[in-house]
Amino acid sequence: MLTRIEIDGFKTFEDFAVDLAPFVAILGTNAAGKSNLFDAIQLLSNLASQDVSEAIKGLRGEPMELFRRTCNGRSARMRFAVEVLIDPSVRDPWGSEVNLGHTRLRYEVTLERREVRPGIERVQVAFEAATPIQRPDDAWAERIKPTPAFRQRQLKYSRKKPLLTTDSQDASLNFNVHQDGKAGRVRPASAAEATVLSSITNAEFPHLFALREEMRTWRLLQLDPALLRRPVPVTADDLLTPDGANLAAVLARIKAETLTAERPMGALSDIAAELNALIPGVMTLNAELDKSASEYRVDLTMRDGLPFSSRVVSDGTLRVLALLTLLHDPRHRGLVCFEEPENGVHPARLKQLVRSLQSMVTRPAEFGLADAAPLSQLLLNSHSPVVLSALVGPDLRPRGDPVLFADTASVVDPAAKEVRRRTRLRPVLPTSQGELIDSGNDPAAHVSHFEVEKLLNTASAEA
Repeated sequence: MLTRIEIDGFKTFEDFAVDLAPFVAILGTNAAGKSNLFDAIQLLSNLASQDVSEAIKGLRGEPMELFRRTCNGRSARMRFAVEVLIDPSVRDPWGSEVNLGHTRLRYEVTLERREVRPGIERVQVAFEAATPIQRPDDAWAERIKPTPAFRQRQLKYSRKKPLLTTDSQDASLNFNVHQDGKAGRVRPASAAEATVLSSITNAEFPHLFALREEMRTWRLLQLDPALLRRPVPVTADDLLTPDGANLAAVLARIKAETLTAERPMGALSDIAAELNALIPGVMTLNAELDKSASEYRVDLTMRDGLPFSSRVVSDGTLRVLALLTLLHDPRHRGLVCFEEPENGVHPARLKQLVRSLQSMVTRPAEFGLADAAPLSQLLLNSHSPVVLSALVGPDLRPRGDPVLFADTASVVDPAAKEVRRRTRLRPVLPTSQGELIDSGNDPAAHVSHFEVEKLLNTASAEA
């Protein structure tokens, strides 16, 4: 679970920091930086398993365009820091399972533009560190008000020493992987084109491996209806891809893993029921293998009893189906970033969709001894007043989950003689139940009730 992110020098971010809850909605107009935040999260996830050039290749924009641009040119560095809650046990690809003594970690990485030949720049790792967050310093754990069961199972604080540090020596760097059950390791590098974290591929260093696995699960859903409606080859991956191109294979695997004699469709019955609540008329959902073509196909049966293949289902229905599939998948874990849930969903059903999504995350304040599912977290961004209306009450305060407004603000820098624009996130004033997003004590750092009401009034929010 991602509990805090700090960004500096990436796209529209400068000295940016925000604490996150299990469910967070970010509202804002176009070009406010909502998608840039998701891009930063996706970049960090990529860096946990890919080299730098591959990690930045899939992002929106050319590599050098990812560095913050000001009147005086582009920044030379991008700095990121995240604080995470990792699972208390980890299993590597070879079957080794280790119980961890520390589950609250802070990871930092700095990427730098470097000229490798005249006129040719490459992006390389300039700094990397991973340190344990100690119990007295864990403000996030206090704000979420966890149950005793959550504290006992998820919050562990036994490690004192760093896990990963960086030392500079002349023109080179030493990346130090510190002892974690086995002897440590030093990796000298004059040109680091991958993170050390991406090289920790087994449980030899269990805390770093668990951190890597946590970050690898972070995903930005960019569902493509054209791909969602296609049949899927039998050889396709059965964990949902960001574009949803393998939806039929995922549904077929979920059906096979969850079916019983009493429930021949398994969890697909639950997905169909939730889909029907949002898009009335859907009765059953099925995913089967077409043996003649070696392809998985999705069929929906509507109220009149007629089956329809995914090839003729609406874009909005397919987007909602893919999201519900992911959240009902027994193998699902980690953070999902989902853009504009309002696309293709009738406003009258949008509130219900948002509330359904709210029910599918891990809530530390409601965690029980019987809860064993992996940690699940959801970040939404939207510009819809209907989404906002689902999240605030008549008093214009959040009903429980944090609501953030994204916009841009001016920064005056007398030393550089320039005015810069940067993205900021401000929370809607919280209820008396406690604040899950820390924005300090500055009243200007919060969204006023006037701003909330202004957005709500931009369109009818009746649902």
